[in-house]
Amino acid sequence: MSQPVAVPEQGSADPPLKPASQTRRVIVLLVPCGVAMVMGLDAALVLLGLPAPLSGERFSSAHGIIMTIGFLEALVSLESAVSLRRLWAYCAPAALAVGALLVLTPLPLQAGQLLMLVGCALLIVNYSVLWTRKHEPMVAVQVGGALAALGAVLLWTGGVSIPDLFAWLVTFLVLTIAAERVVISRFSPSVLTPAGARRYQRGIVVISALIVFACPLTTIWSGRVLPVFGLALIALTVVAAWGDGARSDLRVRARATVAGSDAASDADTASGSAITPSQRFTGVMVFISYMWLIVTGLLLVHPTLSGLHYDALLHAVFLGFVMTMVVAHVPTYLPFLLEIRFRFNPGFWGVAVLLNVGLVVRIVADLAGSETGRTLGGLANIAALLSLVAVAVWAAVVKGPEDPQAPAGDTRAISDTSPTKDSRA
Repeated sequence: MSQPVAVPEQGSADPPLKPASQTRRVIVLLVPCGVAMVMGLDAALVLLGLPAPLSGERFSSAHGIIMTIGFLEALVSLESAVSLRRLWAYCAPAALAVGALLVLTPLPLQAGQLLMLVGCALLIVNYSVLWTRKHEPMVAVQVGGALAALGAVLLWTGGVSIPDLFAWLVTFLVLTIAAERVVISRFSPSVLTPAGARRYQRGIVVISALIVFACPLTTIWSGRVLPVFGLALIALTVVAAWGDGARSDLRVRARATVAGSDAASDADTASGSAITPSQRFTGVMVFISYMWLIVTGLLLVHPTLSGLHYDALLHAVFLGFVMTMVVAHVPTYLPFLLEIRFRFNPGFWGVAVLLNVGLVVRIVADLAGSETGRTLGGLANIAALLSLVAVAVWAAVVKGPEDPQAPAGDTRAISDTSPTKDSRA
């Protein structure tokens, strides 16, 4: 298995964490992240009008913030901390996850909001340190996304309603994911010429800058700016999908499938490395998530930040794009964070099917005005995310045939921006 080995910085008085201590800290911080996700799913039951283990006004009103900032941003900041391999870097995911949980307690709302603000600011610090080590354009894109997350929490603390923060939260997640996919694609057989790769990266940077610029304007002139914001999301999707390294894996497999199993082996050899089941799964899920982002952009052409249309818009981007992308990367993301062997199993396909079929049912029901269909689709989505946890544990602890490990770049989205290198064990 490929394991990252820390390389000390010259003149640094803060030595990198030992692998064992780092893994322990990751496990400890995954617990509040997981609890935040469960609380977010509990809030989803409340919003669907169904019985939930816990309930209350905060569960329904803060559902979007809990899932976006308390769960997803905490995971993103945990990844940056693992890449930095410095103890102080873990303060960001800790503040974000614990702050989100405090929001759901009887304590003053400001206590959780303040801690989440600190976590957002610390994530920007983490990215800034990565930027100083190597002036990587994709880290700059991620900084833009992190600034949007900070702005969202700051506005929420100031009393702005969650629907008015839609573009801010979407900007954070879309820019973070787009930048990570660019870096991951560098470790896949290229589908672009060197000049095309430069245009691909430049296109991501330019469109990301446009999205960051449009983001605050959506709070002021939502009806006028949100359609432009949606078109920018579609443009970013087209550019990202065009240069994504997953396209080369899928193209190789498609050709091999037509030619037969012998040709599949030859195609894998010609591509430079065997395409594992987990890589194939990731490639398919990545492009499904891109399709959901296009759906989001189309729904924004006639934006409505209330009612069932808003419900469809929210879940097209946060479940369709973001959570499908999360499911796509769990088979490689968790082995990197925990430095463990991970065996891909068909359960991941089951989770993906349940998530996306449930989402189709929910969005069609939203647009048709059917509360029953919305409820059924929502239950399928909740079941899919809970199943993901069970399948991930299964892949980590159950013995089975080895799934050849992906290259190191496929397991670390910002690996070439961190002070680490890989050694083969």
